[in-house]
Amino acid sequence: MKIVWVSANKFGYELLKESIKKSSVDIKGIITLSSKSKTKMYDEIDNKKWYEFGLNVYEIDDINKEKGLFERLLPDVVFLCGWRQIIDKDILNIPKHGFISFHPTLLPEGRGPAPIINSILYGIKDSGLTMFYVSKKIDDGDIIGQEKFEIENNDHANDVYNKTIRAGRILIKKYLPLIVKNNAPRIPQDNKNATYFEKPFIKNNMIDLKNDSVDEIYKKIKALSKPYKGAYIIKDGKKLTIWRAELSEK
Repeated sequence: MKIVWVSANKFGYELLKESIKKSSVDIKGIITLSSKSKTKMYDEIDNKKWYEFGLNVYEIDDINKEKGLFERLLPDVVFLCGWRQIIDKDILNIPKHGFISFHPTLLPEGRGPAPIINSILYGIKDSGLTMFYVSKKIDDGDIIGQEKFEIENNDHANDVYNKTIRAGRILIKKYLPLIVKNNAPRIPQDNKNATYFEKPFIKNNMIDLKNDSVDEIYKKIKALSKPYKGAYIIKDGKKLTIWRAELSEK
């Protein structure tokens, strides 16, 4: 089975490292974002790292302008691991067995944007990573598998991100051999139980020391810490970004 890997972030890089350990996996190429692309990833990695695998690397600006590339590569399945561009159906229909992606919630709960940020802001504890087939709607495709993890009270975004990577490695180990044999599960999502994240309800990354409660400030710091841009305060005309904080009693 011919696989094309589409990613522009650390998560996808780490999962590709896990995937190439399988001798039966035939990865025909890596598609990533060029430095000229208008789409930017908070957790991007240096494009030079993609060339470490000894595979053909295609640096592109907009995936929806690359139908010809997909037609030339003609993959059986495409892995989509960290990509902020919504893909047109004309490209989704090219691989025989579709696109496979990942979402760091337990779908159908938490569909939509900024799942790690929103999970922390909403105080979600029981979370995980879902591996699923991409459909024409957002995050509603058939589920291949899920790996649960807990978001602890003192977890910052990077802690949850690392848990997501660990969960992704587990899912790759378990399900990639089945995908290669075209024998992976396809479990329809129960749309009646679906919940949706909107864009994060914070107006910006600035902490309002006068109006935000301590709990709100703590959540904002955790949710917006690395790999994101960070929550900050403005004092005496200077900006102070706070990457980590601890909540304690007096």
